[in-house]
Amino acid sequence: MATCAVACQAGPVDDAIIAAMSLSENPDYSWRSSVTDDVRTYEIEGKTVPAGWTWQRQPMPDTIARRLGRGASYELEAIFKDTHTYVIRTDDGWRQLEELPKRHPDWHGGVEWIYVTQPLGPTPDMPADAWQYASFGLPQTIAIPVIRQQQEEGRAYSNAQFALALPHRELEVIVSSCSSFESDGTTAHGTLTDFGAQLLLVHEGHEYIQPVTAAGRFTLWIQDGVVARYKIELEGILEVDGKQVFVRQSSNTTVSKLGETSFYIPGDALRRLLD
Repeated sequence: MATCAVACQAGPVDDAIIAAMSLSENPDYSWRSSVTDDVRTYEIEGKTVPAGWTWQRQPMPDTIARRLGRGASYELEAIFKDTHTYVIRTDDGWRQLEELPKRHPDWHGGVEWIYVTQPLGPTPDMPADAWQYASFGLPQTIAIPVIRQQQEEGRAYSNAQFALALPHRELEVIVSSCSSFESDGTTAHGTLTDFGAQLLLVHEGHEYIQPVTAAGRFTLWIQDGVVARYKIELEGILEVDGKQVFVRQSSNTTVSKLGETSFYIPGDALRRLLD
Protein backbone atom coordinates (compact mmCIF):
# COMPACT_ATOMS: atom_id res chain seq x y z
CA MET A 1 0.00 0.00 0.00
CA ALA A 2 1.29 3.44 -0.90
CA THR A 3 2.09 5.85 1.88
CA CYS A 4 1.47 9.58 2.32
CA ALA A 5 1.56 11.69 -0.81
CA VAL A 6 4.01 14.10 0.83
CA ALA A 7 7.75 14.47 0.97
CA CYS A 8 8.61 12.73 4.24
CA GLN A 9 12.15 12.91 5.53
CA ALA A 10 13.79 9.73 6.80
CA GLY A 11 13.92 9.21 10.56
CA PRO A 12 11.02 9.89 12.95
CA VAL A 13 8.46 10.08 10.13
CA ASP A 14 9.48 6.71 8.70
CA ASP A 15 9.44 5.20 12.19
CA ALA A 16 5.96 6.59 12.82
CA ILE A 17 4.66 5.18 9.53
CA ILE A 18 6.12 1.77 10.38
CA ALA A 19 4.53 1.97 13.84
CA ALA A 20 1.15 2.74 12.27
CA MET A 21 1.40 -0.17 9.86
CA SER A 22 2.75 -2.68 12.38
CA LEU A 23 -0.68 -3.28 13.87
CA SER A 24 -1.76 -4.82 10.55
CA GLU A 25 1.04 -7.39 10.72
CA ASN A 26 -0.50 -9.04 13.79
CA PRO A 27 -4.18 -8.06 14.17
CA ASP A 28 -4.48 -9.50 17.67
CA TYR A 29 -5.60 -6.72 20.01
CA SER A 30 -8.42 -5.04 21.93
CA TRP A 31 -9.53 -1.45 21.54
CA ARG A 32 -11.84 1.20 22.91
CA SER A 33 -12.94 4.30 20.99
CA SER A 34 -14.65 7.37 22.41
CA VAL A 35 -16.50 9.29 19.69
CA THR A 36 -17.94 12.80 19.99
CA ASP A 37 -20.16 14.32 17.32
CA ASP A 38 -22.69 17.17 17.18
CA VAL A 39 -25.29 15.05 18.98
CA ARG A 40 -23.58 12.90 21.58
CA THR A 41 -20.52 11.12 22.92
CA TYR A 42 -20.47 7.33 22.80
CA GLU A 43 -18.02 4.43 23.05
CA ILE A 44 -17.16 1.50 20.83
CA GLU A 45 -15.36 -1.49 22.32
CA GLY A 46 -13.86 -4.33 20.32
CA LYS A 47 -11.58 -7.36 20.16
CA THR A 48 -10.02 -8.89 17.04
CA VAL A 49 -7.90 -12.02 16.61
CA PRO A 50 -5.56 -13.28 13.84
CA ALA A 51 -8.17 -15.75 12.52
CA GLY A 52 -10.19 -12.73 11.41
CA TRP A 53 -12.98 -12.89 13.98
CA THR A 54 -13.99 -9.63 15.66
CA TRP A 55 -16.28 -8.94 18.62
CA GLN A 56 -17.68 -5.42 18.89
CA ARG A 57 -20.04 -3.54 21.21
CA GLN A 58 -21.47 -0.11 20.42
CA PRO A 59 -24.63 1.99 20.90
CA MET A 60 -27.70 0.56 19.17
CA PRO A 61 -27.99 2.14 15.68
CA ASP A 62 -31.41 3.31 14.50
CA THR A 63 -31.30 1.00 11.47
CA ILE A 64 -31.15 -2.07 13.74
CA ALA A 65 -33.46 -0.64 16.41
CA ARG A 66 -36.19 -0.23 13.80
CA ARG A 67 -35.92 -3.95 13.03
CA LEU A 68 -36.06 -4.95 16.70
CA GLY A 69 -38.87 -2.56 17.63
CA ARG A 70 -39.45 -1.51 21.21
CA GLY A 71 -37.42 -4.46 22.43
CA ALA A 72 -34.20 -2.84 21.22
CA SER A 73 -31.68 -2.14 23.99
CA TYR A 74 -29.28 0.78 24.26
CA GLU A 75 -26.24 -1.25 23.18
CA LEU A 76 -25.61 -3.59 20.27
CA GLU A 77 -23.25 -6.57 20.49
CA ALA A 78 -22.03 -8.20 17.29
CA ILE A 79 -19.50 -10.78 16.10
CA PHE A 80 -17.97 -10.32 12.65
CA LYS A 81 -16.38 -12.88 10.36
CA ASP A 82 -15.63 -10.07 7.90
CA THR A 83 -17.09 -6.69 6.96
CA HIS A 84 -20.28 -8.11 5.47
CA THR A 85 -20.66 -11.32 7.51
CA TYR A 86 -21.81 -10.85 11.09
CA VAL A 87 -24.36 -11.83 13.71
CA ILE A 88 -26.15 -9.65 16.23
CA ARG A 89 -27.06 -10.59 19.79
CA THR A 90 -30.81 -10.47 20.42
CA ASP A 91 -33.19 -11.67 23.13
CA ASP A 92 -33.67 -14.80 21.01
CA GLY A 93 -29.95 -15.50 20.58
CA TRP A 94 -27.45 -14.55 17.87
CA ARG A 95 -29.07 -13.67 14.55
CA GLN A 96 -28.05 -12.50 11.10
CA LEU A 97 -29.50 -9.18 9.92
CA GLU A 98 -31.89 -10.87 7.49
CA GLU A 99 -33.30 -12.94 10.36
CA LEU A 100 -34.44 -9.86 12.26
CA PRO A 101 -38.07 -8.71 12.02
CA LYS A 102 -38.95 -6.27 9.28
CA ARG A 103 -38.87 -2.56 10.04
CA HIS A 104 -41.39 -1.64 12.74
CA PRO A 105 -43.83 1.18 11.82
CA ASP A 106 -43.75 2.53 15.38
CA TRP A 107 -40.02 3.28 14.99
CA HIS A 108 -40.40 4.99 11.62
CA GLY A 109 -42.26 8.10 12.73
CA GLY A 110 -43.43 10.89 10.46
CA VAL A 111 -40.22 12.88 10.12
CA GLU A 112 -39.98 15.94 7.92
CA TRP A 113 -36.83 17.52 6.47
CA ILE A 114 -36.33 21.27 6.75
CA TYR A 115 -33.33 23.46 5.83
CA VAL A 116 -31.33 25.43 8.37
CA THR A 117 -28.04 27.31 8.28
CA GLN A 118 -25.40 25.40 10.23
CA PRO A 119 -22.27 27.30 11.34
CA LEU A 120 -19.01 25.41 11.48
CA GLY A 121 -17.01 25.21 14.69
CA PRO A 122 -18.03 24.64 18.33
CA THR A 123 -21.74 24.46 19.23
CA PRO A 124 -23.57 24.20 22.58
CA ASP A 125 -23.65 20.42 22.01
CA MET A 126 -19.93 20.32 21.23
CA PRO A 127 -17.93 22.97 23.14
CA ALA A 128 -14.60 24.31 22.01
CA ASP A 129 -12.58 22.01 24.24
CA ALA A 130 -14.14 18.98 22.52
CA TRP A 131 -13.83 20.43 19.01
CA GLN A 132 -10.41 22.00 18.89
CA TYR A 133 -10.07 23.11 15.29
CA ALA A 134 -11.75 25.20 12.64
CA SER A 135 -13.06 24.08 9.27
CA PHE A 136 -10.59 22.40 6.90
CA GLY A 137 -11.62 24.51 3.95
CA LEU A 138 -15.34 23.79 3.92
CA PRO A 139 -17.69 26.81 3.88
CA GLN A 140 -17.96 28.67 7.17
CA THR A 141 -21.75 28.23 7.08
CA ILE A 142 -23.81 25.76 5.10
CA ALA A 143 -27.53 25.34 4.50
CA ILE A 144 -28.36 21.76 5.40
CA PRO A 145 -31.57 19.74 5.66
CA VAL A 146 -32.30 18.33 9.10
CA ILE A 147 -35.15 16.30 10.52
CA ARG A 148 -37.70 18.67 12.04
CA GLN A 149 -37.96 16.61 15.21
CA GLN A 150 -34.21 16.84 15.71
CA GLN A 151 -34.18 20.59 15.01
CA GLU A 152 -36.97 21.21 17.52
CA GLU A 153 -34.95 19.35 20.14
CA GLY A 154 -31.89 21.45 19.32
CA ARG A 155 -29.95 18.47 17.97
CA ALA A 156 -28.00 17.99 14.75
CA TYR A 157 -27.27 14.86 12.74
CA SER A 158 -25.26 12.08 14.37
CA ASN A 159 -22.94 10.08 12.14
CA ALA A 160 -22.97 7.01 14.41
CA GLN A 161 -22.93 3.92 12.18
CA PHE A 162 -23.08 0.16 12.60
CA ALA A 163 -19.94 -1.06 10.85
CA LEU A 164 -16.71 -2.95 11.38
CA ALA A 165 -14.15 -0.18 11.96
CA LEU A 166 -10.90 -1.93 12.89
CA PRO A 167 -8.10 0.32 14.20
CA HIS A 168 -5.44 -1.28 11.98
CA ARG A 169 -7.61 -0.56 8.94
CA GLU A 170 -8.11 3.05 10.01
CA LEU A 171 -4.36 3.44 10.47
CA GLU A 172 -3.82 2.03 6.98
CA VAL A 173 -6.15 4.72 5.60
CA ILE A 174 -4.29 7.42 7.52
CA VAL A 175 -0.90 6.32 6.21
CA SER A 176 -2.07 5.85 2.62
CA SER A 177 -4.31 8.94 2.40
CA CYS A 178 -2.61 11.79 4.25
CA SER A 179 -1.58 15.09 2.71
CA SER A 180 0.88 15.93 5.50
CA PHE A 181 2.71 13.86 8.10
CA GLU A 182 5.09 15.02 10.82
CA SER A 183 6.61 13.20 13.80
CA ASP A 184 8.93 13.91 16.73
CA GLY A 185 9.49 10.23 17.50
CA THR A 186 6.79 9.78 20.15
CA THR A 187 3.82 11.52 18.48
CA ALA A 188 2.86 12.05 14.86
CA HIS A 189 0.25 14.30 13.33
CA GLY A 190 -0.97 15.42 9.94
CA THR A 191 -3.92 16.11 7.68
CA LEU A 192 -5.98 13.81 5.49
CA THR A 193 -6.83 14.07 1.82
CA ASP A 194 -10.49 14.48 0.88
CA PHE A 195 -10.58 10.81 -0.17
CA GLY A 196 -8.99 9.58 3.06
CA ALA A 197 -11.37 11.64 5.21
CA GLN A 198 -14.34 10.28 3.26
CA LEU A 199 -13.20 6.69 3.87
CA LEU A 200 -13.02 7.32 7.62
CA LEU A 201 -16.28 9.29 7.76
CA VAL A 202 -18.43 6.62 6.07
CA HIS A 203 -17.53 2.99 6.67
CA GLU A 204 -18.00 0.22 4.13
CA GLY A 205 -21.46 -1.28 3.95
CA HIS A 206 -23.57 1.90 4.21
CA GLU A 207 -25.14 2.28 0.79
CA TYR A 208 -27.73 4.74 2.15
CA ILE A 209 -24.92 7.10 3.26
CA GLN A 210 -22.63 8.58 0.61
CA PRO A 211 -19.82 11.07 1.33
CA VAL A 212 -19.84 14.25 -0.78
CA THR A 213 -16.74 15.97 0.57
CA ALA A 214 -14.69 15.66 3.74
CA ALA A 215 -11.56 16.80 5.52
CA GLY A 216 -9.72 15.82 8.65
CA ARG A 217 -6.57 15.56 10.69
CA PHE A 218 -5.01 12.96 12.98
CA THR A 219 -2.61 12.49 15.89
CA LEU A 220 -0.81 9.25 16.71
CA TRP A 221 0.85 8.35 20.01
CA ILE A 222 3.64 5.79 19.62
CA GLN A 223 4.85 3.39 22.30
CA ASP A 224 7.33 0.52 21.90
CA GLY A 225 7.24 0.78 18.14
CA VAL A 226 3.46 0.62 17.73
CA VAL A 227 0.60 3.11 17.81
CA ALA A 228 -0.94 2.81 21.28
CA ARG A 229 -3.48 5.61 20.82
CA TYR A 230 -4.72 7.79 18.00
CA LYS A 231 -7.16 10.63 17.46
CA ILE A 232 -9.05 11.42 14.26
CA GLU A 233 -10.97 14.68 13.74
CA LEU A 234 -13.31 14.78 10.76
CA GLU A 235 -15.88 17.04 9.15
CA GLY A 236 -17.74 16.76 5.90
CA ILE A 237 -20.97 16.68 3.94
CA LEU A 238 -22.87 13.40 3.54
CA GLU A 239 -25.85 12.42 1.45
CA VAL A 240 -28.21 10.45 3.69
CA ASP A 241 -31.29 8.98 2.04
CA GLY A 242 -31.07 11.64 -0.67
CA LYS A 243 -30.53 14.57 1.72
CA GLN A 244 -27.24 16.37 2.32
CA VAL A 245 -26.16 16.87 5.93
CA PHE A 246 -23.11 18.44 7.53
CA VAL A 247 -21.32 16.25 10.04
CA ARG A 248 -18.30 16.44 12.26
CA GLN A 249 -16.84 14.03 14.76
CA SER A 250 -13.78 13.44 16.86
CA SER A 251 -12.67 9.96 17.93
CA ASN A 252 -10.04 8.84 20.44
CA THR A 253 -8.97 5.19 20.16
CA THR A 254 -6.77 3.25 22.58
CA VAL A 255 -5.27 -0.10 21.56
CA SER A 256 -4.36 -2.70 24.21
CA LYS A 257 -3.64 -6.39 24.83
CA LEU A 258 -1.53 -6.80 21.71
CA GLY A 259 -0.98 -10.51 21.09
CA GLU A 260 -3.10 -11.39 24.15
CA THR A 261 -6.68 -10.94 22.96
CA SER A 262 -9.32 -13.67 22.83
CA PHE A 263 -13.09 -14.01 23.11
CA TYR A 264 -15.69 -16.76 23.09
CA ILE A 265 -17.96 -17.35 20.07
CA PRO A 266 -21.21 -19.08 21.12
CA GLY A 267 -22.29 -22.10 19.10
CA ASP A 268 -25.37 -20.53 17.50
CA ALA A 269 -23.31 -17.49 16.48
CA LEU A 270 -20.57 -19.66 14.95
CA ARG A 271 -23.06 -21.78 12.99
CA ARG A 272 -24.61 -18.71 11.41
CA LEU A 273 -21.24 -17.13 10.65
CA LEU A 274 -20.06 -20.31 8.88
CA ASP A 275 -23.37 -21.01 7.15
